[in-house]
Amino acid sequence: MADRLLHSITLYGFGDRYVHGTDTLDDIFRRAKDCNGDGIEIVAPQMVEGHPNPDKEWMKYFKDSCEKYELVPVCYSVYIDSGKHKGRFLTEEERLTETINEMEVAKELGFKVVRSQDALLPTTMEKLLPFAEALDLHLAIEMHGPYCPTSPIFMEYEDLFNRADSEHLGVVMDFSAFTSGAPATVLNRFPDDCCNKPLIHEIRKLYEKTEIPEEELIQKLYAEGGDEVDEMIIRKEIFSIPKDSKFGAIYWRTHPDYEGFRRLLKWSKYMHGKFMYVDDDLVSEGTDFPGFVKIMKEENYKGFIASEYEGNRFLPGESDDVQIKKHIRMLDKLWAEA
Repeated sequence: MADRLLHSITLYGFGDRYVHGTDTLDDIFRRAKDCNGDGIEIVAPQMVEGHPNPDKEWMKYFKDSCEKYELVPVCYSVYIDSGKHKGRFLTEEERLTETINEMEVAKELGFKVVRSQDALLPTTMEKLLPFAEALDLHLAIEMHGPYCPTSPIFMEYEDLFNRADSEHLGVVMDFSAFTSGAPATVLNRFPDDCCNKPLIHEIRKLYEKTEIPEEELIQKLYAEGGDEVDEMIIRKEIFSIPKDSKFGAIYWRTHPDYEGFRRLLKWSKYMHGKFMYVDDDLVSEGTDFPGFVKIMKEENYKGFIASEYEGNRFLPGESDDVQIKKHIRMLDKLWAEA
């Protein structure tokens, strides 16, 4: 049994600071160090200068920074840029060669995991196995909402993992695929006098914890004094977009796939513990972290979980540093109690 969880700080959690120029990459390294994680993840197109082909000088800077701040490079996150050519998607040869290039850069920078996304396709991923083996890297596909373990494409990936039976192929499960409701901060950006916040929060919690049909929840809203504005906010901010919608959403209806999560842990060395808010009691509403951490401990999970903060969209001004530290404390507490 693993003694504790291994924590990663994804530098993406500080992305607003970087994109708006309030923090340099060196500033972000310092913040990540202060959060006391065991390793870091970088989203290459966002923060790697010269991506996809950084020069030797930048790569030396990155490796020196990791050594300076005692940060272990764990996950190098990349994409398949299917829309880079007008009028056509990438060919398989292009998906292969571009991913091999990303893997070689990741290896040079000292990373152990390369995370791509589903545009890579299972058939292409299988052809990359010999390269992952030669580079001694774990090539992983991110399962991000609206996908879940039973989505057809991820059933194909799971079949590949079972056939290949290799530690060099796997999945990065993002908790957006396992949420069950909106975060507690979902209404914070609305003025208090624009809607009945206590009543909407009551509906939010029922939506997260029960299977009461949406229309019955709307009837309850009106029966308890709600109005058309409250209904509009609930439909747009509380109720999830159906999973078959091409638009997706960042949270879903109840009953995440716990068994699918358990099954895929075998092929996971890294996951995104995405969260929107952790309160002072170390509770993150909208995601059943206690249930998932319990499964991780039962299955003796030895990979990393990244504290991926995306709550600034709901709570502008809240410190990402504080939230990431709380998330790590919450996960450690849940692991100890599981």
